[in-house]
Amino acid sequence: KEHAVRVDTPRGSFSIGGMAKGSGMIEPKMATMLGVLTTDARVSPDMLHRALQESARNTFNAITVDGECSTNDSLFAMASGSSGVAITEDLYPALVEGLLAVSRDLALGIVRGGEGATRTIAVTVRHARTVDDARQVARTIANSPLVKTAVHGADPNWGRILAAAGRAGVSFEVARVTVRLGGILLFEHGLPHDEAAPAAAEILKRDTVDVEVSLGAGDAAATIWGCDLSAEYVRINGEYRT
Repeated sequence: KEHAVRVDTPRGSFSIGGMAKGSGMIEPKMATMLGVLTTDARVSPDMLHRALQESARNTFNAITVDGECSTNDSLFAMASGSSGVAITEDLYPALVEGLLAVSRDLALGIVRGGEGATRTIAVTVRHARTVDDARQVARTIANSPLVKTAVHGADPNWGRILAAAGRAGVSFEVARVTVRLGGILLFEHGLPHDEAAPAAAEILKRDTVDVEVSLGAGDAAATIWGCDLSAEYVRINGEYRT
């Protein structure tokens, strides 16, 4: 996967490019992923490291293919300074935005290229007590084999989504929860909206499926990107030999 952007600032323009590989065992936090980001901006090692961590938090550290981990995760950033644009604190946000744009494209490319994947799943949890709570619930849903197989089979099974959210280990009151698929309301405050199931099933046939859960517990939100679980994934890993 490859992507690049050009960042324009009042003091000149600089470029950011990157490449990454990975297709399975992308948990926790970049496992079995190799990524390299480069920029021609002039930036200190400490500032580049800080920007890399900030951009990775909601990109490379917010993806999953199968919930499995490995030992070979690496993400590097290098700066040549050849553009002559010096990144100081006032230009730091521009650097982060550029890294985010490249990292997001590469991270989603890894998900789309996941072993046996046919659909990308974007799980967004809103109205959580904290961002960490939102991430934990979203990650639990995205890693649920029952949710992943339901998406693969275009089954709008709100119960599987709700069950995954409920076992995520954060404060959970089902009477406050809503579940949507592609914006279609399927469950609200303890009551199902099964009349919406046919429309939601059509949503699940798209290449990218948006799952949205509101916990009704606060103002925090987070998104985790994953993919469906297919028979091809079982075949690939069933035949795998070291």
